[in-house]
Amino acid sequence: MSKAFTKEDSGGEEGLVPARPRSASGEKRYITPEGYRALQEELAAAQGPDTGAAELTALEAGVRRKERERRVQQLAATLEEVRVVEPDESQAGRVFFGAWVELEDEDGGRARYRIVGPDEADVKAGRLSVESPLARALLGKEVGEAVLVERPRGAVEYTVTQVDYGAH
Repeated sequence: MSKAFTKEDSGGEEGLVPARPRSASGEKRYITPEGYRALQEELAAAQGPDTGAAELTALEAGVRRKERERRVQQLAATLEEVRVVEPDESQAGRVFFGAWVELEDEDGGRARYRIVGPDEADVKAGRLSVESPLARALLGKEVGEAVLVERPRGAVEYTVTQVDYGAH
């Protein structure tokens, strides 16, 4: 019977978290110390025992094992590629990688973001990728300076109201 009419495993590729594209040869991606530790912890957990596997069927357990193995490979590769950037006290008051930035938009709305590497970005958690248009516009700015950022709903002006490098 043709494979098209069966539910045979096609390699377990679907449903997995896609790997980030590899950097150009020798190029490093930046990451905060906290982001690096989080990736190390995730790797350790993925390499550890699978506590929920006992309740799965053999097929489900096999798929899950493949997913974990692939995630381990992705995390290990990411950890090799990233470059940890420690906060630098000489940057105080200016927006650089790792900074916590408080912004006010033209309507008085406030938001707080940390400028982080693409491997740790999560806008809902307040972690903005350094590669994003907003982060790129903010780099080098000081409190009181404004930036204009093109967004899908139109241009928005943000004013930097606070910059710090402390843990939050």
